[in-house]
Amino acid sequence: MLIEQMEGVVRQDVQRRTELRIAYCLPQYKQPGNNDTSYLQQMLIAGQLRNAGHHLTFVAPANLIDVICTKDLRIPVLARRTWSRSAWFEFSSRAVWRVQRCLGIPFLNVFSNYRLLDACMQCLPGHDIVQERNGLYKAGVAMACRRLGLPYILFFDGDDIFEHAYAGQPITGILRRRAVQIIRYNLATAERVICVSETARTHLRKVWQVPAERIEVFPNAVDVYLHRPYPERRATTRQTLGIGDDDPLVIFVGSFYPWQDVQALLDALTAVLKESPRVHLLLVGDGQQAAAMRHYAAELGLGPSVRFTGFLPQSEAAPLVGAADIAVAPYKSMRPELFYGSPMKVFEYMASGTAVIATAQGQISEVIEDGVNGILVPPGDTAAWVAAIKKLIGDPSTREQLGRQARQDAIERHSWDHYTARLEKVYESVLKRRHDRLARASY
Repeated sequence: MLIEQMEGVVRQDVQRRTELRIAYCLPQYKQPGNNDTSYLQQMLIAGQLRNAGHHLTFVAPANLIDVICTKDLRIPVLARRTWSRSAWFEFSSRAVWRVQRCLGIPFLNVFSNYRLLDACMQCLPGHDIVQERNGLYKAGVAMACRRLGLPYILFFDGDDIFEHAYAGQPITGILRRRAVQIIRYNLATAERVICVSETARTHLRKVWQVPAERIEVFPNAVDVYLHRPYPERRATTRQTLGIGDDDPLVIFVGSFYPWQDVQALLDALTAVLKESPRVHLLLVGDGQQAAAMRHYAAELGLGPSVRFTGFLPQSEAAPLVGAADIAVAPYKSMRPELFYGSPMKVFEYMASGTAVIATAQGQISEVIEDGVNGILVPPGDTAAWVAAIKKLIGDPSTREQLGRQARQDAIERHSWDHYTARLEKVYESVLKRRHDRLARASY
């Protein structure tokens, strides 16, 4: 009954529209099943478009030379190339690279972009829409769209130049100039630029001077059928983890990025355990900070109270969230203009019906209403994390109330069904504008 009601709420405004032929372009080919979160995000969007009846062709560089063009990423097919396979092109590529190395000039992706352009010129014709997820130094898709007159939509979910600088690996010199040149070219080519938050929209307008009318804000969404309460599996899941039915379970799911404040979470747990020794923390995921956090947990002597699972596919992680009492999303303190992401984990927590505690930053503060569908804590405030966890551990009725409201909000506002319906409207708008422009030009 619950699932039937949920489906009615989610699907009541979703209508089937014209089936489109969409070229879905990725910055790099990867086999399905990898643990790259940005790739997972793109696969979720692609899957929803296919479920809506659209026909997708995936286009992605396999390396600096080959390009994949396939209907099924599990079956990679090399795209046909013409002039970029010629002997003179390959000779020029090797010769230029030899000169660059002698002069100390870094690899600038010029010839790899021309190979991508050639491949796209062969495989993009016949499509209605071309959508590309932004990638560093990638301009071949936009170049092809300009030449073919195809509508180009750029999914700009992160500024690679900023992210490299934040991670302590800044792009400098001629490489930075090249990266800026390509980003500006792609943004100028795009008829619509899709970003994930209002902060990202502001970033695009102020830093990259993208006109407001060409920017669409699409926060991440959630599969409310996969991410749901799992009451029928709660006892078994906890038993598998070695956790009693009444032991408080706190869960984190993430990629251990530098901006995620797992250290503050471990510090908070240390304080909580002094009063509630039966509390358990489950950390699901992997990433560059995972090993350091394992080491830090050992230094704190948290022992069996903390468990790191490593990366798990969503189908395995979702029941774990459903079996938890509290789901947490800690982030480090950042200047507001820098926190432009749309944390997918928060939407997944909400859909799971698990009480959420999250850092009050960026889009999180727009999605979580403190005391209504979750609890917000100030960034960098370990004491606030301790207080929030203690509060929910000791108040099961509040946990249930917050979780119930969070799931309702996820269904009504943040499902992939609604996301797809909005995206289809963007496609329709772009195609109508292009049709009207061509009609005017024909007179």
